[in-house]
Amino acid sequence: MDVDIETVDSTGDGLARGRGMTIHVPYTIPGERVRVHVEHRRGREAWGSVEAILNASPHRIAPRCAHFGPPDHCGGCTWQHISYPEQLRLKSTLVRECVAAAMDGGVPEVRPTLPGTRVEDPWGYRHKAHFVFANADRGRRLVMGHYSRGTRHVFDACECPVHDPRGNAFAFRLHEQCAAAGIAAASDAGRGPGALRSIAMRVGANTPELMATLVVTDPGDKRLRSATRRALATPEAPQSFHLNIHPRPDPYIFGRDTRHIRGPHHLRERVADTTFLVSPTAFFQTNVHAAEILVGLVLDGLPPGQPVLDLYAGVGLFALPLAKRGDRVTAVEENRAATADGIASLRVNRVDEKTCRFVARRVEAALQSLQPRDAVHAVLDPPREGCAPAVLDELFGRIRPARAAYVSCNPEALGRDLARIARHGYRPGPLQPVDMFPHTAHVETVAILTR
Repeated sequence: MDVDIETVDSTGDGLARGRGMTIHVPYTIPGERVRVHVEHRRGREAWGSVEAILNASPHRIAPRCAHFGPPDHCGGCTWQHISYPEQLRLKSTLVRECVAAAMDGGVPEVRPTLPGTRVEDPWGYRHKAHFVFANADRGRRLVMGHYSRGTRHVFDACECPVHDPRGNAFAFRLHEQCAAAGIAAASDAGRGPGALRSIAMRVGANTPELMATLVVTDPGDKRLRSATRRALATPEAPQSFHLNIHPRPDPYIFGRDTRHIRGPHHLRERVADTTFLVSPTAFFQTNVHAAEILVGLVLDGLPPGQPVLDLYAGVGLFALPLAKRGDRVTAVEENRAATADGIASLRVNRVDEKTCRFVARRVEAALQSLQPRDAVHAVLDPPREGCAPAVLDELFGRIRPARAAYVSCNPEALGRDLARIARHGYRPGPLQPVDMFPHTAHVETVAILTR
């Protein structure tokens, strides 16, 4: 059928209406008229593919990457066909629509999205590169790439322009050496025929450091050790190299056992005039320049010199800069590797551990022992699903900070949580979206809440 694309859904696909259905159409732009083949439907929702673009948007551009769209359908990017200024505008619209759908009136202002990279050249911004290994041609060829959208099929990547090129360079060199040695990839289940699972590169945005972590099911293959040594002897080699052992059939990137092979144990990164030590399997923001914008917004939104409770603190992205400026911070993070990195970073920055205290507990459990005096201000940076209702009720209903900064990576969860927080007597100021991942629909949003 021929339909008009009206808006985008939370994944970035265009949305149209036809024959009583809401139709999700990838690789389209609001304002376009397209011919769609409906492939499947569930109730009044349907999913289709574009057969022809009948009236193209003026914002449509040629994708930069060879793997965007058919036939590879890389699952990493969804918006390479949209000009970057229009991507920024669409992200503000997405935040506004998601929050409005969740809140009954009183929807806050949504500001224009801040770019997390250069507007004129929005590429090479990912300071973490990750590639997956797989076997092709009935196991005769080792490939390295990304998953095709919505599948577990790995296509053989020849480029990834959203990665920092320094990360790509070593990953492709290692793949070349492993392929030449006849090494096979592990299956999706983590067993045979080979040992390779993936390679993760961390590249310093504000430091010259590189760190690689090779994920394998079994480190015992002599050919793997030889291929790795050859790759580490090339000009593209990182200063730091680790081997992660991950034999379990689960979807997690890393296993429990990480072995240090050479170079520093941590990568050093600088954000907001603060040094962070990042271990190979700890989470740190993929786009460091966008992370710096987030930190600035949080610091500007919370007056200095007060006790701050930082929930879902990670390695201390917000906690350390807050402590450096004179706030007394309690940082709660359940991942013990992340809290260990945060404590190590405190020492590097010469911040007293009494000024910034890391608590390695789940947020739900830690809140029970905290008092209002611990949290004149609060920071929340929850995972994609947002905060549990009990967390919001405990923080905003009992502890009741005067101000809070909520950093969201999911506009739908943000809208739901803001609606619940408002019932405790808090008002959000203007919402500030930040583009952490250009060429995707992903958007970070900072909301400053006042009691």
